[in-house]
Amino acid sequence: MDDELLKTFLEIHKTRHFGQAADNLFITQSAVSARIRQLEQEMGVKLFTRDRNNIRPTAAGEKLVKYAEDIMNTWNRVKTNIAIEDEKKMPLSIGAVSSLWDIYLNRWLIKFTDSNADIVLNCQILNADSIRLKVSNNTLDFGFTYIAPQEAQITVMKTLPINFIMISSENDLNADDAVRKNYIYVDWGISFSEAHSQYFQDIPTPLMRIDAGRIAKRFIKSKSGTAYLPEIMVKRDLENGELFKVKDAPEISRNAYIIYNNTNERCLSMIEQLSDQ
Repeated sequence: MDDELLKTFLEIHKTRHFGQAADNLFITQSAVSARIRQLEQEMGVKLFTRDRNNIRPTAAGEKLVKYAEDIMNTWNRVKTNIAIEDEKKMPLSIGAVSSLWDIYLNRWLIKFTDSNADIVLNCQILNADSIRLKVSNNTLDFGFTYIAPQEAQITVMKTLPINFIMISSENDLNADDAVRKNYIYVDWGISFSEAHSQYFQDIPTPLMRIDAGRIAKRFIKSKSGTAYLPEIMVKRDLENGELFKVKDAPEISRNAYIIYNNTNERCLSMIEQLSDQ
C-alpha cells in the first residue's frame, strides 16, 4: 500500500475538510479525492461520508485511524533508521504539543544536539492524545505534554512550572483595562483556562483567540494588544522595553510533563538531560 494514501486519510480525519487537507499536504484537492477513492477501493469500504460542508469518518474509517497511525509511525521510524549511514548514531523521536515547542523545546534542541552528536532527532508536533498513544506503543521515545497520563506502562516526570504573565504593548496599563482593549486570549490548555476564568469573569470578547503564543507575541509587537505569555518567552522583550508587564495582573503557573514508556530504558539518561535544561 502507498503510504501517501494513509497520510492523506489521516490528514482528512484530522481536518475534516478535503480542501484544508490538500493545503496541508501541498497537493490539489482533486489529488486528495483520488487518493481517498483509491484507498477505499483497496479497503473495500467507505471511509468518509461526504455531506455538504460536513466530512465525517464512517465506522470503518474510525477503525482504520489507529492502524494507519501505527503503520505510519513504524514506517517513519524504519525510514529514519535506514537513512542513518553511521552505525554509531542512534535515532530518537520526541513529540510535544505545539505551545511547548515555543516555550521550552526550541532552546533545548540547541543544547541537546551540542552535547549529543551521536543522536539523530525526529521531532514532531502532536496533540496530547497522540503523544500518549505513541509513547504507549513505543513509536515515540518520549513526549512533552501538559497532561500526565495515568497508565501503568508510562512514567511521568514533572518539569519546572511554566509561569505565564500578562504583557502588553502599552506601559502602565492595569489588568482590568488590559482585558477590555485589544486583548488576545492565548489558549494554554485546560488548567490555564480554568485559572484565567477565575481571575477574569464577564470580560468582553477578546480581539483574538489563538493557540500559538509566538503569533500573539508577533502581533502585539507589530500592532498593539495584551496577552498572557510565558515569562521565559518575553524576558528579552521586557528587558529591551519592547513589551511591558501588566503589574497588577495575576500570574498563572502550570506544569508540563515529560513522559516515556517504562520499557524504553535507553532513553532515560536523555530524558534526564531534558528535565535539567
